[in-house]
Amino acid sequence: MASPLDIIDKPKKLYLPKEINLAISLIQAFVTNNNPLGLKIAILLAGARHQVEYDRDNGVTFDVNELCEVCKIDRRYLSNNIVNATKTFFKYVNLDGCAGGTHPLHSYEYINNNKYIRIEVSSKAKQLFTELRRKKKGSEGYQYTKAISRNLMIYDLKDISKHTIKMQLLLEMISNFTNAKRKVMSLEELNGYFGTNYSRYGELERKILRPVKNDTLKYSSISFLYTPKTATKSKKISDVIIDIVDNSNLFTQ
Repeated sequence: MASPLDIIDKPKKLYLPKEINLAISLIQAFVTNNNPLGLKIAILLAGARHQVEYDRDNGVTFDVNELCEVCKIDRRYLSNNIVNATKTFFKYVNLDGCAGGTHPLHSYEYINNNKYIRIEVSSKAKQLFTELRRKKKGSEGYQYTKAISRNLMIYDLKDISKHTIKMQLLLEMISNFTNAKRKVMSLEELNGYFGTNYSRYGELERKILRPVKNDTLKYSSISFLYTPKTATKSKKISDVIIDIVDNSNLFTQ
């Protein structure tokens, strides 16, 4: 799966601070592994939850009912997906330019007759989550994490297409880092981003674009319009124009 950092147009004036790179890379790690539950828990630890208290072994304890409510899931979904939530591997580059890797969500354990669940994170993940939560002047990582968390957290994971979270990340990138709020992508680029191999536009529209658009209209503050673009010589659809649509009225009605 291609990274949003690779496919977004980057004018020379555009500068992505290290904190935004970290936020995007962290989100991308969970999205690539098709791990929306892990992503939501990571977002809670990185800023969506006002206060996060770690124990001495880097564990955070959640009330199971509260966690399900916040993540828009039920206990069955949590039980079926919590193992996968701990499998995502995150690659990073530290401030010295050295590469490293860690499993952000290290392990889990139900406690007190399954009333609570304790999720242990790696020491590096704790450091990253703390940095992204820190609200300070010029902290673009905090602002970006906070902005994208509002849309990602609201999705009902039982109700949406498996491609919707990936599209949401792409829409956030287009909305925040392009002036035109428009992106033209070839069918090859779209297949690469979503990890699919549809040779015809009709399949891509039916299985990805149409259902994902419906999901964003239902849940997100930003949605999109898509317009097929025909190649001059072949007369075949070769590209798709994606335009951002403000759907913030969804939360004011």
